Amino acid sequence: MSKRVAIASGGTGGHFYPTLAIARELVARGALPALLVAGHHAREQIELASRQGLGASQVPAFRLPDGPVSALAFPFRTWSAVRAARRQLREMMPDLLLGMGSFAAVPACLAARLEGIPLVLHEGNAWMGRANRFTSRWAIEAALSLPLDEGCRVRCPTVRTGMPLRDPLVKAAAAPDWPETFAARAGLSRDRKTLLVFGGSQGARFINETVPQAVCGLGDAHLRLQVIHLTGTDANGPIAAAYRQAGVHAHVRRADPDIQNAYLSADLVICRAGASSLCELALFGKPAILIPLPTAAEDHQTANARVAAARGAALHMPQAQATPASLAARLQDWLAGGPSFAALATAIRQLAVPDAAAQVAELCLRHAR
Repeated sequence: MSKRVAIASGGTGGHFYPTLAIARELVARGALPALLVAGHHAREQIELASRQGLGASQVPAFRLPDGPVSALAFPFRTWSAVRAARRQLREMMPDLLLGMGSFAAVPACLAARLEGIPLVLHEGNAWMGRANRFTSRWAIEAALSLPLDEGCRVRCPTVRTGMPLRDPLVKAAAAPDWPETFAARAGLSRDRKTLLVFGGSQGARFINETVPQAVCGLGDAHLRLQVIHLTGTDANGPIAAAYRQAGVHAHVRRADPDIQNAYLSADLVICRAGASSLCELALFGKPAILIPLPTAAEDHQTANARVAAARGAALHMPQAQATPASLAARLQDWLAGGPSFAALATAIRQLAVPDAAAQVAELCLRHAR
């Protein structure tokens, strides 16, 4: 009989896209996955899952109290969300629930506890989030994308499975080659070194302002440089103008849905330290300067950068230290062929787990009742 695995997800794409990858692997193994999604993006996530032939339904979510009024209502909202999740689980009758982190998944995790359904967790960051730390007391095991930062305490056994990433990324990294079509469209030359820059959904502004200033301070070294800059905004005129002023060719865009081409082109990356970004860097073996977003929840991006830096897998530069002058000095060292950057590329590959989705799927099936 096929095993049924419910997956509680929601929140941002950083939680949901790994969910899809795991669900597809479960289907490939003859299991029957069903998604329980919650949060602001639940409707579009259900539609995306259905286009891939995956069953998904919405469950209520709740937020932590942010004031005295919401604190009074919090127990009632929590219990209401858990009751709704219990009804869903009774209809599904899953053999296991996989919780993907974020408070969007907590009601389903609590409902699984009450229904006696085995619980497995997945954590993306090196500092386990509050939701997973809370529900870890009832979990059989937690699958980790990254090694946990020193001092992070978890109440269940853990195993490192890696971060499930999108198929186009995994396939491109398995057969890396210069992306001719993309390079021609972006005006890139194989004779220059390529810097890839992006800031993520929340932390783009600082990077968008600082990196072009750093490039302007390179002096003659800029002659060996070209830039791919994914800004996260449509207001790209000043950014493109700054690169032109520096005499550097730059492909400046809001985003690129086929970011694997940017990774294949890049010789160095400057970015934030989100878990997905770090795991993608590892997959492609790219040296990076990580500038963690200081306002990230519980400063988890700093934990990610710290774990990578401790293994010699990335340069960790706190935002307060990431001045245009300090970045320019790093870039000059890189352009001059500093050997430390080749060592970074070798070390970060040790964090890569290309078959992460398969490993999480196997873990779920092993613990399913």
